Amino acid sequence: MLRVLTIVSVILACALLIKVLVAIVYEYRWYFPPNFDALFLEGRETSFVGGYRLAFYTHIICGPLTVVIGAYLLISGTRFNPAKRTCLAWHRAMGWLQFFLVVGLLVPSGLLMAPYAFAGAIAAAGFACLSFATAFCAIMAVKFARQIPQQGMTVHRQWASRCLIMLCSAIWLRIVGGLAASWEFDCELVYRLNAWLSWLLPLCVYEVVVRFRK
Repeated sequence: MLRVLTIVSVILACALLIKVLVAIVYEYRWYFPPNFDALFLEGRETSFVGGYRLAFYTHIICGPLTVVIGAYLLISGTRFNPAKRTCLAWHRAMGWLQFFLVVGLLVPSGLLMAPYAFAGAIAAAGFACLSFATAFCAIMAVKFARQIPQQGMTVHRQWASRCLIMLCSAIWLRIVGGLAASWEFDCELVYRLNAWLSWLLPLCVYEVVVRFRK
């Protein structure tokens, strides 16, 4: 019975994440070309130039891609048999693509956008720390993936899972932000807290689960 409930909970959580991710991508219709009456771009006419403009488009394109690729890597990493060379080759190829997108594009664009975050310096610091932490997890995942022993693979999966948790922070950010708006909470305060809790809280839950399993 517990196994069934766990499976149902995972399916419902995945369905919710997919729905929010699709809603995020659907809002891109306001960004091509930029509509400064849209919620995220409101009041950004003066800052939406040069480096910020390039970072913005890089970030919103790479973000959903890294979440989808990360989900594929998580599933294939738990199922592939090293004896099946084709599956392993695809996993490695997609892993390197993920590393390039995260470290080469997503993190730098996130750092460029962080100082312009809504709600000020506290939110900006949260997003900057998120960018650094995401890059660190991606680097550690690659480091341990190159180790042959099974223990290295186990640690690799843990770092890859942490990286995916941080990549999904944008989804949690949107869920909490939508709830706060519907319940008429202080949007700026919620945004400041959410800039940190959207990735620290899921990460803490994951660490507790890992320790519990050990």
